[in-house]
Amino acid sequence: MTSPAPGVPQSRLLVPANTNFSDNGRRGRYGVAYLRALAAHAGVGFFETTSDEDVDALDVTLKFGRASAEVQVKCTSGFKVGPGRATLSLEPSWVGKWSASFHPIYVVMVKVPSVVGDWIDSKPSSTVHRAVAFGKRFDRVQHTESMKFTSADRLTPETLYDWRDEVYAFLEGGGGAA
Repeated sequence: MTSPAPGVPQSRLLVPANTNFSDNGRRGRYGVAYLRALAAHAGVGFFETTSDEDVDALDVTLKFGRASAEVQVKCTSGFKVGPGRATLSLEPSWVGKWSASFHPIYVVMVKVPSVVGDWIDSKPSSTVHRAVAFGKRFDRVQHTESMKFTSADRLTPETLYDWRDEVYAFLEGGGGAA
């Protein structure tokens, strides 16, 4: 590897290739892409809400076959990346929209390192994502201001099977309080 030219950062990833992208925008795209990868691994259909249609505070629909789940994805570098715990503050408008839903809503929080260049480690034989995700079903009674995520809420491709089963059970049971 050659040294970067004078004035060029050590890692080109520290500056977006498209300078119209902010680091916050990059986090948002990464969070959705991370969930997309998990869905692909589990064999789950994935439909992203277009940015100008994101009026219900929902980013993604996961298509399980007989039914779907809607998901809000948040990506943050505000916490140390690891399998610990984190609290996501909820905006009142999100809580209102999710509480009014007739079906289950899931919230995913993807945690990435604070330095963008540290998110992915590309090696000759593998690519390692230095991120971790947590997810759980929104509960309108319990989650009025925040959602707490612990290691029990770690999001893996297998988690999506659990969510499928929850959605099917919810709909087969006639719905009810989400």
